Amino acid sequence: MAMAHSGLGVRIVLAGFLVFFVGCERAPTTGGDTPVTATRLTGTRLTDIHRPVSWSFSDRRVTIDNQGQPIPADVVEGVLGDTRTCWRIEADWQLLEQAGVLQLSQCTADGESIAGHLTVPIRPAGHVRVNLGDRQYNMFRGQAATP
Repeated sequence: MAMAHSGLGVRIVLAGFLVFFVGCERAPTTGGDTPVTATRLTGTRLTDIHRPVSWSFSDRRVTIDNQGQPIPADVVEGVLGDTRTCWRIEADWQLLEQAGVLQLSQCTADGESIAGHLTVPIRPAGHVRVNLGDRQYNMFRGQAATP
């Protein structure tokens, strides 16, 4: 009888030991552990986590829209540097990975040409999100509309 009780005690101590050490395992890190790359952006649609604003990336063009509504002024200002009202922005894009910048050229806002090269800060925000300008976006691979 004492032997069975002793075996039960060892099992309880062993189970407690395992629970303690498994529970103390480091949680996976989040944030900048999945770099933003041109390959990661190509063919991807980024959607704002709070609004229907999206960025759709083909291999060379990006289209920004808001499901038929005007693009929010803060997004327009972050991209174009002004607060004009527009429904669609299109541009050629190039990711400058070391600088953490998305460079836009041949840009149009509702078909009107915008002179010069524009830049928007871009950085990782975990495995399925990126920070673009001051907004955070979910990434949906393979769902980019053809600009």
